[in-house]
Amino acid sequence: MFSRNTSKWAKRAVIAASAVTVLAIASGGAIAASTCKKVNGKLSLQPVTPPGPACTSPIGLCATASLSGDLAGNSEFTGTSLTPTVDTPTTAVVLLTGDNLIHTNDGDLMTKDAIVLRTIGAGDFAEVDTIIGGTGGWAGATGSFSAIGTFTPAAGGEGDYTGEVCTP
Repeated sequence: MFSRNTSKWAKRAVIAASAVTVLAIASGGAIAASTCKKVNGKLSLQPVTPPGPACTSPIGLCATASLSGDLAGNSEFTGTSLTPTVDTPTTAVVLLTGDNLIHTNDGDLMTKDAIVLRTIGAGDFAEVDTIIGGTGGWAGATGSFSAIGTFTPAAGGEGDYTGEVCTP
């Protein structure tokens, strides 16, 4: 059994911990609500022919895009890795990563992209773009967005994006 003094100390500890928790939740919610914005729109992709100064990709895959919607502007994608899986012979799907620089009127947004790409047919893809920073209005940006669509290195493609961008 606890003594009466121990009981008072325990009550005070619970009250203090509760107060800290409430403050942390309240301040975290206020920060998230004031700095994060949902984004969505469309993109149109065009391949960039390697090699050369326009495409410095170690895997020979670059593209530009025109974005409409909340991230309206143009982007430059440089592929950094292309990895087949044990299932690629059956599915024709590979894993692709790369760096993307999106130029908007508010500044540049930088992302690291992880993509699953079907290498036959229309080139169906799905991707997650992790925001790693930016310039201008995007300085210190974080968040992510996803995109789905089609892309072939010969014809380009199109798609839709949706996600959330947070700025400090």
